[in-house]
Amino acid sequence: MKTFTLKLSGHLFDNADLLPTYVNLIRELWVNGYRMVVVTGGGSLARRYIEIGRSLGINESLLDMLGILASRLNAQLLASALSDIAYLPIPTDINTTLSAWATGRLVIVGGFQPGQSTATVAMLVSEALGIKNLVDCANIDAVYTSDPRRDPTAKRLERVTIDELMGILKSRTVAGTYDLLDPWALSIAQRGKITIHVVSCNNPDALRRLISEGVGAGTVITPS
Repeated sequence: MKTFTLKLSGHLFDNADLLPTYVNLIRELWVNGYRMVVVTGGGSLARRYIEIGRSLGINESLLDMLGILASRLNAQLLASALSDIAYLPIPTDINTTLSAWATGRLVIVGGFQPGQSTATVAMLVSEALGIKNLVDCANIDAVYTSDPRRDPTAKRLERVTIDELMGILKSRTVAGTYDLLDPWALSIAQRGKITIHVVSCNNPDALRRLISEGVGAGTVITPS
């Protein structure tokens, strides 16, 4: 997996102790010849602004923009920490992402437009660049048949197809409430023949082992 897309949960940016570990790990992988596009989520910053905005009666499209701006702020933070190798300023759409990728520098992006989760952005970027592997560093260690934090009978899945997962996951397309992977993101992964590797963002060593050794600790989601 020399070239891949790395989707980072916004949860990671809520952890001031863990974030520097990822900065160092991304730089380490880059120096060792791995190439990636990084897509950042909005995390609690996005949720806070969306919650305040909703209480003020702001519509869903504008709330989505608040979440997008929060995810871009996280992307800017990460790119600034990696400014020796990262492309700046951060791209804000597919066209600028393609141009940034062509420079040979590390590309880091947040959200693109209302109605899209950052998981969808990660799939769109992967498809546009012809990248066939996406690593989703999520705020959960694997894909389950239901939310294991709420359902003690939830079963952990080591391998699942996109069609199978479509029948399991339910998505609410309301700002700030996207699931791990929403149907739109999965449909793009399917048409782009992108394999998704879900690992926990709380365990950076899981990412290192997956990339450098091919040893997965979470769930592999295949196009078919």
